[in-house]
Amino acid sequence: MKRIVFILAAAILFACQTRKEEGFTLEISLDPSISGEAYLQDRVAGLMIDLDTASIDHGMIRFSGEVEYPQMYYLRIDGVAGRLAVFVENSSIKVDITSIEPVEYKVTGSASHDVYDKLSVLVEPYDERLRFLQGEIRKADEDEDEALLERLRKQEAEVTALKRESIKELVKEFPGKTVSVFIAQRQLTHGTGPEELREIFNMFDPSLRGTSYYDAFETSLLALEKVAIGNPAVDFTLEDTEGEEISLSDFRGQVVLISFWASWCPYCRVENPNLVRVYEKFGNDNFEVLGVSLDRTKDAWLQGIEEDGLEWVHVSDLQGWRSGPAAEYAVRSIPQNVLIDQNGTIIARNLKYFELEEKLPVLLGGV
Repeated sequence: MKRIVFILAAAILFACQTRKEEGFTLEISLDPSISGEAYLQDRVAGLMIDLDTASIDHGMIRFSGEVEYPQMYYLRIDGVAGRLAVFVENSSIKVDITSIEPVEYKVTGSASHDVYDKLSVLVEPYDERLRFLQGEIRKADEDEDEALLERLRKQEAEVTALKRESIKELVKEFPGKTVSVFIAQRQLTHGTGPEELREIFNMFDPSLRGTSYYDAFETSLLALEKVAIGNPAVDFTLEDTEGEEISLSDFRGQVVLISFWASWCPYCRVENPNLVRVYEKFGNDNFEVLGVSLDRTKDAWLQGIEEDGLEWVHVSDLQGWRSGPAAEYAVRSIPQNVLIDQNGTIIARNLKYFELEEKLPVLLGGV
């Protein structure tokens, strides 16, 4: 087994992370009948990178190394579906896999992972309620019961707001831990305006500067402030499905919805029929959708367009999460959208499609 060596820097800077000189050990126990290899991975720009490999030995796996600061790593194990997320810090960490189908596991020895576990317990009742409401919303939508739809959407918004506030309180409780930044980045940034995002960012202890999570959060915040509602849209040029260059500025004089998506994103694919419905209703010389894909392969991109019947303009640099426009528009999760008026000004972000249907007739002058 290779030993991971991570370059250590600025010990004083990361003192609040309770870094230990001996590094970490990560011991995984599972069903002794399972054999094969295990891989310790990091997610970099949306891609899983192998950091280390170990053989499964009579139900035991062991990794060791050092980290500059606590961070999320992932375990991919032969015979175990999916990946196991473990927040690793320089300590003795044990992972007990108690069930293979479905996968259930317990992490001990990582104070950072303890915080991450708090998140799971915190959000479950909200998520359960949201799943129920979303099912009811789909039924009411199919039945075209507008009064019920309005009530259900209001309840959904209320539960979502309560969930966000609860997550904020958790983040506030541990301002000096990188796990708090990790949680905030993934749970609190989608659909968040620059003022609220700045408020969240200010919760973190400045001693975290230099950690990848803190620096990425700050980068996203600065990007979002440049493309906030009321600001001019940032122009970009990418190739379409035929290899022709298309610029956002080509659509000046029209209302444009930039739709960030990818064929591999299940949530995007679920929402695509809603956007198709809106486009069929409003798509004309005054309204256009510009699909910006975060795919990495052209075949998958084209297949997703065809399968979902997406008739609007599509562009991509096929760079996945390294997509240039995604970075310029502070896109950290998908689907996301940005609505731009005829003058090239950003007027809304992350509209739900019923909100888009309400807004477009006003923008298009009663079309």
